[in-house]
Amino acid sequence: MNTLSNIAHKKNFSIVDTATISQAMDCMLKNNNGSVVILNKKFPVGIVTESMILELLQKGICFDEKIVPYAKKPVITAHCNRPVESAFELVVTNNIRRLVLVDDAGKYAGTVCQEDLFSFLEEDVYKVDLKVSDLLNHDVSIVAVSPKTTLFDALKQMSDSKIGSVIVAKEAKVVGIVTEKDILNASYKHIDLNTSVESLMSSPVVSVSIDEAITTVIALMRKKSLRRVLVTNEQGEMYALLTNRDIFKHVKGNVARMLEIKLRHAKEIMDFLPEAIIEIYDAPKQQVIHWMNRKAYEYFGSEAVEKHPEYLFHESWKKLYSTLNKEKKIINFALKINGYNFEFSGSLSKNINSNYIKLIAKDVTEHESIKQQLKNEIKEENKLRVEQEYLMMQQSKMASMGEMIGHIAHQWRQPLAQLGGIFMNLESAYAFDELDEKYLKVRLDKANEIIKYMSTTIDDFRLFFSPNRVDEKFDLVLCIQKAIQIVSAALDYYHISVHFDAKPNTYFIQGSASEFSQVILNLLNNSKDALARQTQQGRINIDISSENGMLNVLFCDNGGGIELSILPKIFKPYTSTKYKDGGIGIGLYMSQLIVEQKMNGKIIAYNTDNGACFKLTLPQRK
Repeated sequence: MNTLSNIAHKKNFSIVDTATISQAMDCMLKNNNGSVVILNKKFPVGIVTESMILELLQKGICFDEKIVPYAKKPVITAHCNRPVESAFELVVTNNIRRLVLVDDAGKYAGTVCQEDLFSFLEEDVYKVDLKVSDLLNHDVSIVAVSPKTTLFDALKQMSDSKIGSVIVAKEAKVVGIVTEKDILNASYKHIDLNTSVESLMSSPVVSVSIDEAITTVIALMRKKSLRRVLVTNEQGEMYALLTNRDIFKHVKGNVARMLEIKLRHAKEIMDFLPEAIIEIYDAPKQQVIHWMNRKAYEYFGSEAVEKHPEYLFHESWKKLYSTLNKEKKIINFALKINGYNFEFSGSLSKNINSNYIKLIAKDVTEHESIKQQLKNEIKEENKLRVEQEYLMMQQSKMASMGEMIGHIAHQWRQPLAQLGGIFMNLESAYAFDELDEKYLKVRLDKANEIIKYMSTTIDDFRLFFSPNRVDEKFDLVLCIQKAIQIVSAALDYYHISVHFDAKPNTYFIQGSASEFSQVILNLLNNSKDALARQTQQGRINIDISSENGMLNVLFCDNGGGIELSILPKIFKPYTSTKYKDGGIGIGLYMSQLIVEQKMNGKIIAYNTDNGACFKLTLPQRK
């Protein structure tokens, strides 16, 4: 919709209320429209026209005087956001050539001239077969003066006849035209008004035939920026002057009829649209649904028409209306009505005394149903995934428990042998009668020391494998050292050396220390199993470095590396090279899950010339 603000003029169309008559004339001549608006603190308080200035000229008023006392015409204003079509009735009804626009605060927002409205006149308004003669009264007369008539006398003729121009004729032949604007310009330039009109008249005069189609005349006036044209009769004689005002008087009724037809056609088209459309009348003390298209009738029923919007929108109306008032539009406002899910989009059009709200309702019931179905499927999929991960965690725990028992066996093998030796010594001493109190006490102390060591070992394993998932900052070096200590007996059994020189209280990371210990233990066990099959001396190197706020833990061995067929899928579940030895292939999968999903890190595997390397990258904590 085109609003009046889209076609308004502002530059050189207003002056302050302290301006003089001369300054008003200057502004008027610059805007080339014959009017200027007087402003007091940006509010329109008066309007000055060519006719008013020329009246003052005839009275001999000094042009250095202030203009405000003489600007007594009421200012006809309209809101700048009103549709262009609304200006036609105001211009014609008030018999004015321009309309002053104001904003919401009542401040000046521009001027719309009669000529500007021609661009929005359509053939629907003035009919294709309409002729110039249809617009003129039969008793019309034309005022003409001779070329030798003075400008002052021509001005008096215009004032007496209440017209804005006179024809200049010589021996019944038209030779020119003089307008109020010409005389105003002459006065501003201090030209003597006793000068003859032939020195300032416009010539030749643009003329049209009385039988000319009005469409052609309007196109001509628009092209040449004319306010009036001379009309000639069938004999080519001057007959009348046709002005913009004459045209507008005729089209006043046609504009309303045109808008009514357009509105009807628009609503007929909207009846074929697949979306529901609702129009709401919004006045200060009344809100009512006054029109719906056919689709809206299907969804909401005919009884909603002429009802308050709350009848349809219930308690959601206040929120919807508040958003419209604030944003002037809404987009995809979700609402459920009569079992259907809708997304409402629309806008609020403001006029002077009332507003119109237009809403388009998109039925998204099927979409919402599919979306809910997808949500349920995703929920079910997540549930299955969690269950699967739980089972895998249980498998991992069982595997870890088996390995733990193996490590305990390695840790306890030597102490148990020592205990066996003590018992054998006691038996032999008793047999040979060498068992005295002192001998017994020494052997029992040694046995208690071994039992205490075994108990401490059990506690170490229990604490290491405790299900502690507290997310906290912990010492990375201490965590790795404890894991090495757990498997130390098994590593010693296979003559595997571990080289790890980092110092505690140096590197810290965030997460569950218990879970991360499981990752390190998985890597140590994998290396131990690979190195146990080698004939050469086994070696594991662990290095830590810091780079750009990240910690890199490099874990390498000399066990010959990972099979190339398995390397690309080494972190996938149930991938293992140890099936013959009871491996289930989830240790590295769980390690990746802990490092990447729970600790926001990264783990990769690759081969070197000597063996396999795993690189863990983790966010560093200070």
